[in-house]
This record gives sequence, structure tokens and C-alpha cells, in this order.
Amino acid sequence: MNDKQMTSRNNGSMENTGEVKSIIRMAPAVDIYETDNELVLLADLPGVEESALQLEVSRGVLTLEGEVQDAAETQRSYYRQFTLSDRIDADAGKATMKDGVLTLRLPKSEAAKPKKIAVRTLH
Repeated sequence: MNDKQMTSRNNGSMENTGEVKSIIRMAPAVDIYETDNELVLLADLPGVEESALQLEVSRGVLTLEGEVQDAAETQRSYYRQFTLSDRIDADAGKATMKDGVLTLRLPKSEAAKPKKIAVRTLH
């Protein structure tokens, strides 16, 4: 979903309530690291509830979207996208949320995992 679509979606929901809120869109701070078996993404999403978080992979692009639900006049939303390698098995990904930090674990496909080659001595 691009910024224009997000604006349309947010404006439509505000028209229903009759309230006008300012919206602050932010890119969350993200750390990404790789192990032999998986790609791990850690995203700081303070104030985002699990029900207001959306993770989607489409055409090799991971989209992270979250909204902070509060009564203030300012609404915060987070949005970030990442291109994933075809060596990542996004269907087997697992996400957890704790203390405002999203942890997303995306396993590598079997073909992408490092392989050891045994060395034999010839006589």
C-alpha cells in the first residue's frame, strides 16, 4: 500500500467519526541480522497493539504497517518495506510482539542454507 492509498484509507475512516486528526507517518527503527538458518528483523513499534499491526509479503516485498491507537489529536502510523531474497521462505515466517518490539523470523529455504563438504584423503 503506498502513501496515497494510506491517506485515502485514513481519511475515509476519519470521515465516519467526524473528527479531524493529524497523522504522523514514521519509518520504524529496524535491525536486521542473518544467521545460518534465518533472517531476523527487529522493529521498534512503541504503542502499536498486535491487532493494529499488519505484515504482508507480496511479490518478494515485505510490508510492515502499524497504527498507534490513542485518544490524542495526533495519530501515529508506521510504514516500512523490504525486498526479500528468493532464498527466504516467507510462508514459514513467525512474528512475535513484546514491549513494543516486533521480532520477525524468516527461515531460509533449504537451498540457501550453508552446506558442508566433506574432504576425503586420497592415497
